[in-house]
Amino acid sequence: MEAIIGIALLVGAILLLRAIGAWMLRIDEVIKHQKEIVTELKKISGKGQNTNA
Repeated sequence: MEAIIGIALLVGAILLLRAIGAWMLRIDEVIKHQKEIVTELKKISGKGQNTNA
């Protein structure tokens, strides 16, 4: 029983540190901007293919 509690605390600490690290490095914001860039590039790419066809 003690091992399960220890493992649960370890996993919880890892997840907490990961969330704090992502917030500090603003990884979520970077991913959001990358998704916006990808959608813009897809729009541009689609328009270019339709014009040449």
